[in-house]
Amino acid sequence: MTSIELSTYRSMGIGFYRDVVKIVLNPKSFFQTMPAEKDHRAAVTFLCTCAVIYSIAATVFAYESHATYFVLMLANGLLYPVVTAAALRFVLYAAGASKTAFHTTFAIVAYANAVLLLAWIPGIAPFTEIFKYYLIGVGLVQILKMSRIKAFTIIVATISALLLMLYLAKAFIVGSAM
Repeated sequence: MTSIELSTYRSMGIGFYRDVVKIVLNPKSFFQTMPAEKDHRAAVTFLCTCAVIYSIAATVFAYESHATYFVLMLANGLLYPVVTAAALRFVLYAAGASKTAFHTTFAIVAYANAVLLLAWIPGIAPFTEIFKYYLIGVGLVQILKMSRIKAFTIIVATISALLLMLYLAKAFIVGSAM
């Protein structure tokens, strides 16, 4: 590796670390500056990095089939934010915020998934999930300039839509098995 490649990787790592610290400790400031500083490729890269770290750390607690467990955790870490962003976009559209693009809602959800870096710790996942939705709410308030009450209502409706999708998927799977 050349020194230029090494310094590029080092600056990417430092940038990732700074983003995580800023998201967790000062999310309002992060989301205020996010549209100007971050492109959508950066959000995808951030999410992928968090998902890989989460998958590697979670695999430590697997009793067997480490490769399978890693792939399942990676799929969870990458696909669930996409589904959450789609549900959030649907709820925003239903609430009349039709000017909001999917890549904006995806970026909010992707950066809120910084909580994956702690979600692998046994017993911490429910608390990180609550904090993730808090971060999404902060992102909605800061980026979309909506009130806190509206953001809270949008988040509750998004969680309800996700639970409804889960219930319908379960009913479809169980119904088709009979």
